[in-house]
Amino acid sequence: MKAIIVGVVLFGIVCFILKKIGIDTVIIMCFQGFKLARNWLVPKLNIIRKFVVRKRTGDLALLLAQKEKVNWSKTHDLLPKANREFQIEQFKHFCKQLRICYREVEYDGLKFRQYFVTDGTWQIEFDSEKGVIIHDSPLCDEVTTEEFVLTPEVRSRVHKICGGTNYSLVLRNSDHLCNYIRTGAWISFQMAKHTPLRKIFENHMSDDQLQLINKMPNDLKFVDEPSDKPIYSQVGDYHVQFSQSKEILTDADNDAYNILILGPTGSGKSTLINHLYNQDVVKAVGSASSVTRSMTYTQGEVVWTEPGKWKKSDKVNIIDSVGFCDTDLSQREVHHMIKSSVKMNMTYIDKVVITCSGRIEDQHSQAIKKFMKWLSYEEHKPNFLFIYNKCETHTEQEMEENLVAMSSILDTDINTQFIVPSGDGELDKSIKMNQCLDFSPRASFEEVEKNLESLKNAVFIRDVTNKRIPVNSESCVIQ
Repeated sequence: MKAIIVGVVLFGIVCFILKKIGIDTVIIMCFQGFKLARNWLVPKLNIIRKFVVRKRTGDLALLLAQKEKVNWSKTHDLLPKANREFQIEQFKHFCKQLRICYREVEYDGLKFRQYFVTDGTWQIEFDSEKGVIIHDSPLCDEVTTEEFVLTPEVRSRVHKICGGTNYSLVLRNSDHLCNYIRTGAWISFQMAKHTPLRKIFENHMSDDQLQLINKMPNDLKFVDEPSDKPIYSQVGDYHVQFSQSKEILTDADNDAYNILILGPTGSGKSTLINHLYNQDVVKAVGSASSVTRSMTYTQGEVVWTEPGKWKKSDKVNIIDSVGFCDTDLSQREVHHMIKSSVKMNMTYIDKVVITCSGRIEDQHSQAIKKFMKWLSYEEHKPNFLFIYNKCETHTEQEMEENLVAMSSILDTDINTQFIVPSGDGELDKSIKMNQCLDFSPRASFEEVEKNLESLKNAVFIRDVTNKRIPVNSESCVIQ
């Protein structure tokens, strides 16, 4: 009976309110109340959801990292097995037109892309359990990312990876393998900086292991021992004394004078490095396809002397980069390789040497400007040296015109220079940071000696403030 009375009273109150303020107003008030409740509740639910996701992701990362650590501890090689020759025979079935495809897969709760190379019938891929496999299983739900042709170079690279077994989701995965087959570069965009896959593992990796990400396995590297024979035997002490080549730099190398060489494919970067050492320490071939497929670090010592007065030496790291506008590698691939390698290996850069030759195309200038922006050219002009290379057929007038054109295209300050006091009543000397160089076999001894001295002075001259370019900042991002 009491419940009926309470119900009647409440019904009466509701009817009174509806009559007094109107049903439309009540509906609006209910809607606003619901909106306020939702605005309060949704953020709380999101916090709970994010916490659950982080917890699950953290547990998954720990589980996967424990499994991957076994692979990280192994030597950075593909370790081919006895079935290598059989796979090479199988590869003869492939047609001329190839493509890189992927399918979405799941491994212990982690979703990622499994890449493979196919001609439409046959496939070659890197399996986490079986290693490199070649098969003709039917294609299903694949997505094509690249198309390319089976050239002799591609065939040679396939032969090198056949029988490979040492799979690692982080260091040696299917993405690495397919990009290597197509371009010769060991690169996985799934393991690029700030990608979800990399974030899962990087907190569980040592610094040495992190530096192996997107590094060429040891058994795939091009082995070319530096020549001890000098390029020029008669010239003076205008070169760096070579000590060794390295794939990665360590903390012990941070205090060295760091030089980064950048430029389009075929502009003579590797040749320039060899002239800095006055010996062939890196492979240099003039072609439309970059011979440098990974970042190469060389070390040496530069000696400065004034006879009878003083002698000074500096440890030097010279970095040979992948060429822009390569015929096989895309701009995105080149930018990623250079940026990630530099940021992983170096804290500061002392000199950026940008080389150009011939006609500077729009794609060349755009690529160069991106790196100039990344390395804060406007704030570090004295740290940049611009070289118009391969000037053996140019007159003095043409060299000057090319310098002006290069400066205009790249929006650089052609007047950047250092004034070196000579002392002893002699005139001060100007060292320009925009130069034309000629190291052709036809150049005279006097021209070679002059160019070597000019190159060494421009590369190693420092601002009085000894200001260095920081490269470990999070603001250093290529758009």
